[in-house]
Amino acid sequence: MSFRRLVAPVFVAVAVSIAALVALAIFAARQQDAAALAAEKQVIQQEMRTIHGGLAVLAEDNAWWDAAVENIIFEENIDWIDSTLGESVIGISQIQGVFIVRRDGTMAYGNFVAALPAPHTFLDAGFAELAKSMEIPKEHLPSSASGFLEIGGDLIAFGASMVQAGEVKSLPPIPDEKRALIIFVSLVSAEDIERIGQDNAIKGLRFATTPIEGDNTIPVLSLGGDSIGHLCWRPSEPGSEMLRYMVLPASMLLVIVIIALGRFLRQANRVLEELARANKAKSAFLASTSHEIRTPLNSIIGFTELISLELYGKVEGEKNKEYLQLIRQSGEHLLSIINDILDISKLEADRFEIYAEKVEPRTVIASAHKLVSASAMERGVRVTTDCLPAEILSDERIMRQVLINLLSNAIKFTEPGGSVTVKGLSRGRFYDITITDTGIGMSEAQIETALSLFGQVEGELSRRHSGTGLGLPLVTRFMELLNGQFDISSSPGEGTTVTARFPLYREED
Repeated sequence: MSFRRLVAPVFVAVAVSIAALVALAIFAARQQDAAALAAEKQVIQQEMRTIHGGLAVLAEDNAWWDAAVENIIFEENIDWIDSTLGESVIGISQIQGVFIVRRDGTMAYGNFVAALPAPHTFLDAGFAELAKSMEIPKEHLPSSASGFLEIGGDLIAFGASMVQAGEVKSLPPIPDEKRALIIFVSLVSAEDIERIGQDNAIKGLRFATTPIEGDNTIPVLSLGGDSIGHLCWRPSEPGSEMLRYMVLPASMLLVIVIIALGRFLRQANRVLEELARANKAKSAFLASTSHEIRTPLNSIIGFTELISLELYGKVEGEKNKEYLQLIRQSGEHLLSIINDILDISKLEADRFEIYAEKVEPRTVIASAHKLVSASAMERGVRVTTDCLPAEILSDERIMRQVLINLLSNAIKFTEPGGSVTVKGLSRGRFYDITITDTGIGMSEAQIETALSLFGQVEGELSRRHSGTGLGLPLVTRFMELLNGQFDISSSPGEGTTVTARFPLYREED
């Protein structure tokens, strides 16, 4: 395994974890900021409704009264009005003015502190229109309104209610045109708004006729629904503040993680280097040992063959001849095993060289077929080929070894009377050689075992087929060297299909 492949999942996991934590923290902070903003808006709106709503309640108390009908509607008794309603301006701190406006929009009475604008400005600002448009109160129900006015840059709250009988006395009906409004007003000063902000931990709450950049705002609406100004304040942003407080500890934690990762990388690199050295030493040992064994083994096989030919004397006894044949077969089998081990050793040590050239696949397939035909006849397995011509880019020697390994496996694991089929055709950029047998087949777990080094599908004591478990691992490594592809599919009792895909030859190659 390469160093990059080893550490990449760790880096990805750490990076994804950090990114997820940052995203979660930002999301939580924004949610907290949004919740705080919504709460601040709700508090401000409630406080402002309380201001003008209280004036409306006071107006209702004074308008829904038989004495008010007698002294305002029927007589317009200014002395009574002044002594009863006018005293509110002096006696109640939240009230800076009281007006009585007739149904036609004219003012019947006005009493206010000097700090308020002139009475006619209130009529022009909306009181006259309010008196004309307010609905006539229904029986046992008040007709009231409240809200804000903006006059000369000042914010003024008002509460109005139409005068009606309390039904304690028997009074004549009130003509609609003689109806009148009692209106209480209060100047909402900058100090009042600031105090609302301070009481509710809202920073910099103030009234402005135009929005202030960077501040949160709530529009203040007129009687007609138009904006007459804005309540502005600085956002508290508790979530963002929390993030700012977390920057330093988070940075320290990140430094610790980076240091730990650095130590991990050094340790991992050291371990990989040691593993690589051990692997190369193992491969070198196997290659050297295999070479040293192969040399005398070739001599044993050669001398056994010479003795069998009786060139230097007759071999007496059929048993002796049978033993010589067994010695030769065992030597050849051992030599094939050593050759496989030597090939694996070279592949593991990256010392296996290939010589890619233009190859006609049918020639190589026919050669491999010929070499395994004796084994197929001995086992009673029929091998057929059906391959189309093509030109591929490959090492003919390695390609032949791949096909011999695959055909030998197919023949070895196919019962007598079965068949092995070889098909070859071009598909896209590759030439596919598919080998299908009617053998014993394998499960997914068995395929994984067969593709591992020295993997044996059957147990050591119960297996019926000889081998080292290097055939398929060699094939997969050879196909990687040839820039090809290898695929295997199988089911127990239904045979096995393997496909070796070799790259087609192109002129630019």
